[in-house]
Amino acid sequence: MRLFVRALVLACACAGLAGAPAHAGHDPARQVLPAGDGWASSGPGTTGGAAAPADHVHTVRTRAELVTALAAPAPRIIRVKGVIDANTGPDGKPLACTDYATGGYTLPAYLAAYDPAVWGRDRKPQGPLEDARAASARNQLAVIGFEVGSDTTIIGATPGAGITGGSLRIHGARNVIVRNLTFRDTRDCFPAWDPTDNSPGAPPGNWNSLWDSVSLQKSENVWVDHNTFTDEPNVDSIQPLYFNRPYQVHDGQLDITAASDLVTVSRNVFADHGKTMLIGGSNTSTTDPGKLRVSVHHNVFRNTQERAPRVRFGQVHVYNNLYEGAQVYSWGVGVQSQIYAQNNFIRGIAPEKVVYNWGGTAITDTGNLVDGRLTSLVGAHNAAFPDKALGTDAGWTPTLNRGLEPAHRIRHLKAGAQPAGHHLVVGHGFPTVQSAIDAAPAGAVITLPKGVYHEVVKIPASKRGLSLRGATGRAQDVVIDYDNANGTKKPDGTTYGTSGSATATIAADDFKARDLTFRNSFDRKKHPEITNTQAVAVKATGDRMFFDRVHFEGHQDTLYADSPNVTTRSHQYYRDCAITGDVDFIFGRATAVFDRATITALTRGSDPNGYVTAASTQRANPYGFLIVNSKIRSDAPAGTYFLGRPWHPGGDPEAIAQVVIRDTVLPAAIKPAPWTDMSGFPWREARFAEYRNTGPGAGQGADRPQLTDDQAKRYTKSAYLGGWNPA
Repeated sequence: MRLFVRALVLACACAGLAGAPAHAGHDPARQVLPAGDGWASSGPGTTGGAAAPADHVHTVRTRAELVTALAAPAPRIIRVKGVIDANTGPDGKPLACTDYATGGYTLPAYLAAYDPAVWGRDRKPQGPLEDARAASARNQLAVIGFEVGSDTTIIGATPGAGITGGSLRIHGARNVIVRNLTFRDTRDCFPAWDPTDNSPGAPPGNWNSLWDSVSLQKSENVWVDHNTFTDEPNVDSIQPLYFNRPYQVHDGQLDITAASDLVTVSRNVFADHGKTMLIGGSNTSTTDPGKLRVSVHHNVFRNTQERAPRVRFGQVHVYNNLYEGAQVYSWGVGVQSQIYAQNNFIRGIAPEKVVYNWGGTAITDTGNLVDGRLTSLVGAHNAAFPDKALGTDAGWTPTLNRGLEPAHRIRHLKAGAQPAGHHLVVGHGFPTVQSAIDAAPAGAVITLPKGVYHEVVKIPASKRGLSLRGATGRAQDVVIDYDNANGTKKPDGTTYGTSGSATATIAADDFKARDLTFRNSFDRKKHPEITNTQAVAVKATGDRMFFDRVHFEGHQDTLYADSPNVTTRSHQYYRDCAITGDVDFIFGRATAVFDRATITALTRGSDPNGYVTAASTQRANPYGFLIVNSKIRSDAPAGTYFLGRPWHPGGDPEAIAQVVIRDTVLPAAIKPAPWTDMSGFPWREARFAEYRNTGPGAGQGADRPQLTDDQAKRYTKSAYLGGWNPA
């Protein structure tokens, strides 16, 4: 039956791609691997669930639905709509790492027990805490691990469809197809410390994780096609160091081990990862010889540090792939491996960093271009590592090479899962705001229906031009809220710090937000044990950011209007916004205009009650904060609030605050001398000024610098925004 269905679908022009528009009458979910397309086309071929009757076709949107579909009778087709968060409980609510912990496991206790100064470096961790770590890891796997049986097709059915935090486990299965899905951040909550696992040129020891985004073991005839693999937004570069080694929470993106065989990996994107693709798991395996026949073609490997792929034993054809960005090595030549690397395009990578000898003897390297030039990558390796020199004949010639092209045609290769469209709606395939952000392409618009979204949101710099908008037109109807403070403890026992406390961290240039509220609901009174009470609602570092009719709610350090670094200027425009807080609640080094803003200074029952601004403008930047045509209001007693103080982060002498408040109504709560010193830095050395303010808190005098009419012409919205017109 399988052969009949394969022939039938092939006859119906099945060479189309899941990520491309389907021909009339063509169902991508029933597409099979074409003949000659790599190792997975050999033997009985790979048809997945193409023969599934109508009642074996499942559409899934949640973890629970995916588990049910995987347990249903085969052959089966599973169509994934939207983004499935694997770390969720039976009720659909998100699970944190602490929810899996058992046996008394905590990271601080684990670090204390196995610190090399205490445990040493000559043996792996043993004892109750190591047992608790392993048991906690098993608890997580029981939730995030999805077992895939034979005769199955799993395919993204909507743009941006994927699985976040999950591990697709194709173990002991035959005839499986995985297509058009985005796999994100398969995070192991419980990495194991191994002081005996040493990497060349690195300090001793390693942190090792277990869960792969897709894992193949003892499986045959598997086609992995048009998927995207990424760690965003939890990339390795933001992980801490413990015992002077990176705390590695990610294992492989796609690992093919344990005598798996006849696999084709085509047109995927592998991005921003370390241990990318492992083929063959052990130097001493007795079952791998003669297996691990894999074709890897037309994939994009971008900023993949290593293993693209690393091979033991297998005959692996690596052809027509694009490699670019940072890496340590790509092709790892392991024990008894037979890599045939053909017509690949390598951009911006030193030739000697493509091949590395991990105990192998030879690799065939033919037709590969480095920055457009034909290059012997084996020769470059042998010149750089003469003590690890490799032969140039892997001992076989591939024949299943459908679609083989000259390398120059690969320089602009397009691959990966079909991205989300340019208009996404939270709740329609995207269960959280973050899942929609993760799926959205740069420039997309994300609409948030009415409701309170209790989550931490991160928008990376790669999402340039992204827009968030509330659906009702009323900011108070759509709220993104969380309650971390500077001193709140993370699961590893450390604290978040001021920046880490942010409910939303937005790094993308050209970002827009409209008709919604960002709130940090941390309550000092409920947490007297926390003394560092900075609790940021938004940290914004992008350039040309436009917030329109947006509310920012918190207490201390509500709005962190900043830039990526001290040498970069970020322009930000806040129009018709409402900002609420008490201590330094508008702060940072951005060049920011607050136009027609309503600024509410909350009372703390003290004097001073607070400070509206704490700018840290760099000396070389003439423009910091401009508050114009606005209203500051407060129920604090008269004369208890400062307009601002100069913030020098880390004592930076180049942080010379610049703030102008003009044409703004000031409440009686503002002090007659409204500027004050901070951390030993006098306010008179900062650049503070007012102009034409009104209301009971306005005033003149030696302690209230005023712009002249001529000076005021230089401190306008246009001047601050540097020619950018957000309207």
